[in-house]
Amino acid sequence: MARRVVAAKIKHETNGFNRVLTTLDDFRAHELHAGAAVPEFYRGTRLEMGAFVDAAQRYGWSMAYPVATFANPSGIVADDAFETLAAMLVAGLRAEDRIDGVALALHGSMFTESLGDAEGEILARVRAVVGPSVPIAVTLDPHANVTRRMVEHADILTAFRTSPHTDQYATGERAARLLQRMMDGALRPVRYFARRPLMQGFDGARTYRPGGPMPVALERAAAWERGRPGVACVSIAAGYSRCDVAEFGPTVTIMTDGEHPEGQALAEQLMDYCWETRAVWSDPLVTIDEAVAAAREHPAGAAPLLLGDYGDAPGGGSYGDSTRLLSGLLEAGVRHGALAAIWDPQTAHQAFDAGPGARIRVVLGGKSDPAWMGEPVIADATVTSVSATGDVVFKGPYGTGSRRSFGRSACVEVAGFAVIVAERNLGIYDLEQFRIYDVEPSARSVVVVKCMQGHHAAFDPIASRTLDVDTGGLTSADLSRFRYTKVPRPVWPLDPMN
Repeated sequence: MARRVVAAKIKHETNGFNRVLTTLDDFRAHELHAGAAVPEFYRGTRLEMGAFVDAAQRYGWSMAYPVATFANPSGIVADDAFETLAAMLVAGLRAEDRIDGVALALHGSMFTESLGDAEGEILARVRAVVGPSVPIAVTLDPHANVTRRMVEHADILTAFRTSPHTDQYATGERAARLLQRMMDGALRPVRYFARRPLMQGFDGARTYRPGGPMPVALERAAAWERGRPGVACVSIAAGYSRCDVAEFGPTVTIMTDGEHPEGQALAEQLMDYCWETRAVWSDPLVTIDEAVAAAREHPAGAAPLLLGDYGDAPGGGSYGDSTRLLSGLLEAGVRHGALAAIWDPQTAHQAFDAGPGARIRVVLGGKSDPAWMGEPVIADATVTSVSATGDVVFKGPYGTGSRRSFGRSACVEVAGFAVIVAERNLGIYDLEQFRIYDVEPSARSVVVVKCMQGHHAAFDPIASRTLDVDTGGLTSADLSRFRYTKVPRPVWPLDPMN
């Protein structure tokens, strides 16, 4: 008899300083599928759910897919949105006559109006339905805030091992493989868990700079998995600090086959290394003035200068409408540039309605919170292309095959800069996010992407130089800008600690 496995996805990275509530409509706008629509949507993608779909064929599982959903990182999740999604998952579990295993794709840093640990709540509800003996395997983002409750209710926790996240599919494969071993009776998981009073660590999970803290920690973990009998999986999370919750920050979770005499000591050893390297930043940020100076000095005809807008990264839950970097570049006379993307539904609709070739007066960006994000750019602009849906399929190494949508959107030319302006806020990870508007980023002198780390996989290969810029928005690296009330103190880097 085929094993019955329930696979689901409820995924959101929550920025507690974003004032816009994340609703059920936000999940619907990005991904919300159930039943047969799930394998149809994810098959062929290099995502965790794509790996679960393929694992069913590989291992001969019979599958149920009660819910698979994602919303772009944004503000606190509305309670009713969470309850609706969690209820879909629980109802799907309760509808099964028999469940042999559960595979879940979660982020690890979601919280709601009422819950500081949404993933812990999801896992507790799943465990309450399936009972203590059914194995639960969970994939996580390496920017997860792993909690004791998550470790308590999940048998298998395994985070991506890359940032940019190019191993989402491989992580799903790993979770499925471990789940199969559990269902075969060949793995009896015991979890060992460690953290320190840190808001961030492991260099923010960066793996695109060799020799940084995260690659070194991952090398140690891989050596233990290969060479220490009984060590089945080491999961390292760098944490996510743009939230005000009681449990947060970098963690190590080590899963062993049965009790292991070194399990806790190994977890503590990696967290000691995290503490020792807490101030290491393998890819230092630059200021807006430094970025503008680099753009002015960039030689004509060279491959693009790539500027990552680290402070206003939609992939970290920022508004995506900061104008600070764009304003600095325009004021300095930098031309032949491209920027993706400004979240500004009003201007996106204005440009779409005007149509290609139209000359319009725009009040661009800066609408969410000008004190944080900068004032709007007021300028004459030419509409160069429009899209009713802004649909894009990722072709690069980050989430290959992922389908995203900017919604009603356009590209406008402002003083020599091609600026994509969109109805929906999206992180920028793929060259196709420019190309669907007939903008070839490799042909531009300066390319600005609103992203913290995820752009490096696709965009670094086309750039002659890459700089990440702290523009002071909701994903600024300066944590002293944020007001924390629930975070236990003292904690590094907010407090002096030896």
